[in-house]
Amino acid sequence: MWLVVTNSSSGKGKATLLANEFVALLAEKNYEYKLINESTFEKTSEYLKSDIASGKYTKLVAVGGDGLVNLCLQFVAQKNITLGVIPAGTGNDFARAVGVNGKSTKQIFDLVTTQQPIKLDLGKITSSSGVRWYVQVLSTGFDAVVNSLANKISWPRGKSKYTIATILIISRFKPISYEIEIDGKKMDQKAMLLSIGNGESYGGGMRICPGASNTDGLLDVLLVRPVSRMVLLTIFPKVFKGNHIPHPKIDTYKAKVIKISADTACYADGERVSDLPIEVINVANALNTWLMP
Repeated sequence: MWLVVTNSSSGKGKATLLANEFVALLAEKNYEYKLINESTFEKTSEYLKSDIASGKYTKLVAVGGDGLVNLCLQFVAQKNITLGVIPAGTGNDFARAVGVNGKSTKQIFDLVTTQQPIKLDLGKITSSSGVRWYVQVLSTGFDAVVNSLANKISWPRGKSKYTIATILIISRFKPISYEIEIDGKKMDQKAMLLSIGNGESYGGGMRICPGASNTDGLLDVLLVRPVSRMVLLTIFPKVFKGNHIPHPKIDTYKAKVIKISADTACYADGERVSDLPIEVINVANALNTWLMP
């Protein structure tokens, strides 16, 4: 049975329109389904929790952006439920990762009703707030502050709002002192940002961890050591194409378990998770999803 979830306030009604298109296709083929279409995070979360707990659903399609995908992850991680997405958000980075960004509702319907699911890794965050799952990128430092401001900008949409947020933040940003443990190896390091990628992109296709794989059983760590504001301003735009690597002030690592502590907060899949300290673990094959051929 299919569970379709969207947010009635997302994309000025676009998500609801796409969700209605998708359930009409399900009905045409006589698939059983339920549609969750609420206007608040709390109500959507409440219905997801109860419906997933019922055990009736084996397929979940999120019609929205990365925030909705991240919410759904919390209920389907390590469960026998396959998660798909019809992109209707600002970033749509998970949709990019599985190849459906820019695809029509009909194309995605054909994918999820004919193709066998695959398995992806997830990042598992443990903090004082509890456990949180993510599929793309966890950010701390400069990019997290930019993310926080960008979330408050309603116009323009897409990549432009991250550029605007970057310009507004950069003049007052100072390096952060981190305590870091990467697969048991400890170090203290001041940095402008520290990101942990399960996938390679965030913020609408910004390839912060280029080459990161959702299926290799490892997390990609990217650390930008202290640089001048001008250098940071030259590095950050290159993230859109992944051309910021190599750089003499950027260190990269691959690891299974990362622990970080600092006086800052972290965001994952564009959503605020908690203040640090946190522990992040790669959990292999934790998510069932569909991949566009």
